[in-house]
Parts: sequence; structure tokens; C-alpha cells
Amino acid sequence: MLQFPNGETFAAYIRRTGPEARAFYARHGIGSLLARPIANPKLAKGLDFGFLTAPMHLAPASLGGFNVCPKATAGCKAACLHTAGNPAYMAGKARSRVAKTRAFFTDRPAFMVALVRELAKHATRAAELRMVCGVRLNATSDIRWETIPANGARNVMELFPSTSFYDYSKIANRRNLPSNYRLTFSLAENNDADALHALVHGGMNVAVAFNVTRGHELPRTFVIQGHSFPVIDGDVHDYRPGDPRGVIVGLRAKGRAIGDTSGFVRAAA
Repeated sequence: MLQFPNGETFAAYIRRTGPEARAFYARHGIGSLLARPIANPKLAKGLDFGFLTAPMHLAPASLGGFNVCPKATAGCKAACLHTAGNPAYMAGKARSRVAKTRAFFTDRPAFMVALVRELAKHATRAAELRMVCGVRLNATSDIRWETIPANGARNVMELFPSTSFYDYSKIANRRNLPSNYRLTFSLAENNDADALHALVHGGMNVAVAFNVTRGHELPRTFVIQGHSFPVIDGDVHDYRPGDPRGVIVGLRAKGRAIGDTSGFVRAAA
């Protein structure tokens, strides 16, 4: 039976917090905080490998009235996955993400109750399917979730030790991370020094968007400030906790990133 470190079962927590969560959703006009694993095409690829990953999408940068991406650059803003997907649904997605972002900053206790409840449901579903339970809380944000208390614990990772949390981040100095929270540093047009430090000293791999189109091979190696590192294909699936250490996670430029001239997308040769 799945339970929290304090002994309360997930099922009991879900029942107990139902009224508070429903009031929270109604108050902010939110359907849910986590998106379904199949809603994101790249996360959906992980299903074939046994990974059931749920993402959370907030309004990136300062689009929601609060800055959730403190290291955002012009290049990453232009290429942000916030704009990915069917344009017909973009307006609705944007409203939902803005509402969630504002709720996080203005109604934090209720937000965390609802988030823990959804995480408990997701972990239960993964266990039923006998799949690895993955979570990306920063699908379109860069918040230090390891510092956000939840349900009497230091963070949600502490509440769900069997869940694999992972994110991409441009914040190089994130230390004392929970053992079940894996970060991959995101290379931008102006943070090569931070990326090298993350690889050599920070225990993070580095994600690099290359000017390579779908169906074409990524480079085998990539050089950051004179240091060469092997490249793995990060487009096979999104589940980063399974990656070897000390590598570049190669990604093919997609959407608005195609044709980037800021330096965010790097040359493959």
C-alpha cells in the first residue's frame, strides 16, 4: 500500500483533501495542475520504455505576472515549448498556465495540497501499471522545487521517494538536491561557462539544441569552452534520470527554434 513517510496512505490523503482541492480548482478556474503523460508528445515516447511521466506547465518567464524562469534568455524565450502543440488550443492552454502560476504565488498552501494529491494519484496509477513513475514539475518553468515545503516535508521529493522527479534548468548552483530529483542543465546562447561547471563540478548533464532536423543524426561529440563531451540522443524519450553522467543531451531544434539566430541553437558540425 502506497503511503507517505508519516504513515498516511495515498488513498486516505486523496479522500481527506478532496473538498479543499475541489475548492482550490474552482477558485482559480483550474482543471488540474499536472498534465496527462500522453499530452506531451516527447513524454509520451517514454511510455514505450516503461516511463509514465506527468508534467506541470506554468506560464514561462513572466507571462503569468511572476517570473518563474530567473535565467531565461532571449533565445530560450523564443524557442520555449510553451508555444508547442496545436495552435487551436493555445489560448486555452495559456489561460490555464497563467491561472496555475498565479495560484502558485498567491494561494501556495492550497496549491501544494492539490499538487500532492495529484502526485499521489499519479504514483498510484504508475504502480498499477507497473511503470516507472516520473514527474517534471518544470515543464515550462525553472523553479527550485527542492526548496518548496509540502505536507510537512521539505519538498515533494521527500514525500514521494519512489517517484523520479527530473527537470531541465539554467540555474547552475542548485545544491543539496534530493536523491530522486535529477537535473539537466540547459545550454543557452550565453551560459557556456555555467554549462561547463555544471558538467564538471555540478553533477549535471547539459542539454543542447542543435540545428539538426528530424530524421538526421546528431553530432557524436560537442565542445564547451575547449572541453569535448559525448552526445546522446535526447529525442528518443524524455526520461533523463536514466542518462549516463558526463554527457551532452542532444536535442533537435523544433518549432520556433528552427532557424534560431540568437545562438541558443548550436551548430552540429
